[in-house]
Amino acid sequence: MKIITVLSKLWSRINSRPLVHDSITTTIWSTIGKAVGFLIPFFIASWFGVTAETDAFFFVYGIILFLSGIFYSVVEKIMVPFIVEVKSNGEDVGRFIGSVLTVVTVILFILCGLIILTAKPILSIVTKFDTESLNLVFIILLEIAPLIIFLTWTSTLAGAIRAYKRFVIPAVSPAFRAIISLLIIFIFRNFWGIHAVAIGYVIGELFRFLILFIFIYKKRLFKINLCFNIDKTKGFLKVSSYQVLGMLAVGLSPIIDKMMASWLETGSVSILEYANRLYMIPVTFLSTGLMVVLLSYWSERYYKLGKQKLKEDVKKALKVVSLIAIVITFVLIIFNRIIVSVAFGRGEFNMEKLPEVGWVFVFYLVGFAPYMAGQIFVQSHLVLKNTKALLKCGLYITLLNILLNYIFMKFFKVAGIALATSFTSIFSLCYLGIVFYKKLGKEG
Repeated sequence: MKIITVLSKLWSRINSRPLVHDSITTTIWSTIGKAVGFLIPFFIASWFGVTAETDAFFFVYGIILFLSGIFYSVVEKIMVPFIVEVKSNGEDVGRFIGSVLTVVTVILFILCGLIILTAKPILSIVTKFDTESLNLVFIILLEIAPLIIFLTWTSTLAGAIRAYKRFVIPAVSPAFRAIISLLIIFIFRNFWGIHAVAIGYVIGELFRFLILFIFIYKKRLFKINLCFNIDKTKGFLKVSSYQVLGMLAVGLSPIIDKMMASWLETGSVSILEYANRLYMIPVTFLSTGLMVVLLSYWSERYYKLGKQKLKEDVKKALKVVSLIAIVITFVLIIFNRIIVSVAFGRGEFNMEKLPEVGWVFVFYLVGFAPYMAGQIFVQSHLVLKNTKALLKCGLYITLLNILLNYIFMKFFKVAGIALATSFTSIFSLCYLGIVFYKKLGKEG
């Protein structure tokens, strides 16, 4: 009975603090939403193993995530402070969102066309895939290219919904996407082979978009009014452009990692991807729910209470997130062999590759705490609409990542690529922190 009483009091205290309540509940729902999606690479490992075909798919998937991430993550994050401002000014939110969707979609169609036209000649120069693998890469690219547009659509709606402090549906919606994707891969894997994975991802994301659209319609949050209005989105596009370029720079790092991994022995690209997927589990758990809530609340507080409140919020968040991240890092490093064995030790996966995946995973974990602390400063710069700082940081990270990859690969092979990523996370934390406090000082 005492335990129940204590828990009841604790929950009452949490409910009395909306930021804490939304952070915890959104983290829980985000974990559920992302958990199913994180199962997909493990099923791929079990069903397809480590082969030239999986190398081709993961290489293409990395390109698609890079290209779509430039837009969908930017739109989803930048959307929140802009919608908060639009609402504060009493303007039509649905018209603003409709204009963003239309303009961005046109841009993405042009981008996809350019990628398809130039992919094959460029990849033949920068990678060391044989002719058969390169042809497979191009075919998979054609199949999965629509994912760029669908991811941006869903992220636009998700960002808009979060601006209204509705966090549950955007958080849990990736689970529906993953379930549909897994069903398609499972049903058609023997007929389409690795192509079933590409098609499954595309159909799953389209299904997620429909869920978010129906939610907005049912809750009557706003009525989307599609229109090609550059003037309406001029401010949004200007601020977003810096973040897009920054994401372009940052997003190049995973592509460069896979490209340089292709210089090593066959299977290195897949090993890097499998270890990275393990690493992204704690990253997603700690960031997906918390960061979107912080961005929404901090944006509102900044417009009402000013820079000093933002400074206090950032300081508190850094302490909490850093402590949790450090504890998670030590736990995962201690149990890394068990985790890798449970995740991949079955089916078509080559058991001799397990130790190598484990080392790559550990080297990724070295940068986990700095990366999470750095994400706090990313949100603070987004609140300030200081996307120029994120652009500069992205450029520096890309150059540093290439240099460190080249050095560490000589000593640790594919694990050296993961270690280079960790070092860039430390650099990013230091740079964004210094710039944030300098900017607040100048505004004072």
